Amino acid sequence: MTHDSENHRPIRVPDHPEDCDGNGWVHPESGGGAYRCPACDSQRVLQALGGFIPPRFHKPIAMPPEIYDWTQKGREAEGLYICGNVGTGKTHTAYTALAAWCLATGTAPTHGGISNNYGETTRYRPTVVFIRATTLFDELRPGNQPNRQLLVDCQRAALLVIDDIGVEKPSEFTAEKLYEIVDERYAQARPLIVTSNLPPRSLADQVGERVASRFAESCLIVPMTGADRRKSA
Repeated sequence: MTHDSENHRPIRVPDHPEDCDGNGWVHPESGGGAYRCPACDSQRVLQALGGFIPPRFHKPIAMPPEIYDWTQKGREAEGLYICGNVGTGKTHTAYTALAAWCLATGTAPTHGGISNNYGETTRYRPTVVFIRATTLFDELRPGNQPNRQLLVDCQRAALLVIDDIGVEKPSEFTAEKLYEIVDERYAQARPLIVTSNLPPRSLADQVGERVASRFAESCLIVPMTGADRRKSA
């Protein structure tokens, strides 16, 4: 993957308007109602991204224009399928696309959690889920008690990223659960990013024809090319 500025696009953050009060609001001198400051919102999202994205992938990289354009569709974006050989930067590109999408939509990524207020326990769903396919299959295996909650989180998160799918063939049970996740997001047209060493149609033997078909139909397919950057390093 090359990084020349002509063919790849960086993430851009808006500047603060002159009328920003520093607390997240813009009060136009010309009158009219106050509105949320886009720069302050971006800073809030950037702070959340700093804690969400692993340090290895903090270094900003430029994105292929078709991926950048996909991120700018925001909640209207559907599937993005990034495929290519080992070491071509698929995972790093997926994290960068995640960051650009979050900035475009004002979504601060959270892992979810549990809070206890006045003796009442409340569970907060994650706004964004980024999960390796092998971890997902392991968590969804039969007998794993929390698997239903993870399935629902993956279905309903504002953005779901499944990394490195096709490396390991799931069991019949986990393949069915994967289909439940993918089909729900497909039906609701919710954004999904997938990375894989294989093109979508080649996944049929790994994850089943129904999942592979959903990927092929609903995803923008972006091949990543080039030498293994890890070996080069």
